[in-house]
This record gives sequence, structure tokens and C-alpha cells, in this order.
Amino acid sequence: MNIIFDNHEFSKPVRISKWQPPKAAGIYVILKPDLSISPIPLKPIYFGQTSNFAERDLLKSHEIYNWVKEPKSDDGIFIAIYLMLGSTEEERKIMVAELIAKYRPVCNKKYKSEK
Repeated sequence: MNIIFDNHEFSKPVRISKWQPPKAAGIYVILKPDLSISPIPLKPIYFGQTSNFAERDLLKSHEIYNWVKEPKSDDGIFIAIYLMLGSTEEERKIMVAELIAKYRPVCNKKYKSEK
């Protein structure tokens, strides 16, 4: 089942440890389990954008890779993506900013600086 954020249909969430990134541009959301949410019990903890999901170590080289510390392993962390083929970096950044403003994920620095 795909997951919806702000009327955008992201891919079905998969465990980060099992993810096979496509060679494409888009938005990604990092999710952690939260049983208080339905129908998919996953909560967004980070939104980001990339020109190529398949970029070497996209997630592990990321400055905010601390998301694995919460559930204590990669296995408890999920990722879903929204493909934006032919998009510009500016278009992706605008969408990420809108998602951050609406969902206020705990690992996005922009949100933390607004607290």
C-alpha cells in the first residue's frame, strides 16, 4: 500500500535495509513505526530531496543519519519515495519545505530551528 503525504502519493514504505534505490530524482521520507497512526502505522521523521536516489551512500552520508539511533537499528526505519522525473532542484526543495511545514518531522533541521 502506498502512503500519502499532503495529497502526494509516495511509494509503499520499505525497510531501509531492504531498499533498492532507483536512478531517478524525487523526494524521500524517512519513517519510523508509530502504532497511533493508521492505516499505515508509520510516522515521518525526515523529508529530503535528491537528483538521484541511487547516488552512492545517499542516506548513510547524510548529516542527519541519526534517525537510526531512535529504533536502535536500520531495521526499524522505513523509506518511501515520490518520483519527480525531470524536476529541478528548486521544485523539489519547495515541495520538501511544504511537507516539513505540514508534518514537522523531528529530524529536519529547518523545523528544529523554528521551535
